[in-house]
Amino acid sequence: MKQKLSSGAQKVAAAAKARPAETRWSLIGAVVGVFLGLLIGGVGVAAMGGAAGVPAALILALVGGILGNRYGISKDRPVR
Repeated sequence: MKQKLSSGAQKVAAAAKARPAETRWSLIGAVVGVFLGLLIGGVGVAAMGGAAGVPAALILALVGGILGNRYGISKDRPVR
């Protein structure tokens, strides 16, 4: 198990070094999303007769991470 975790961590580190802007902007987007989500509070999600509260920080962290990732990809691999 420890070997699997170690090899997985090495793969993630290699990917982060290969695409530095993508990694940086993904993290920036996620942090900004969490910060904005903490300012907003929570979001109610209702579906199929039930409802649940979801922290906006979680949703906006995912959205911010995805947007940051897309921006970082454009910086790492510009269109020719």
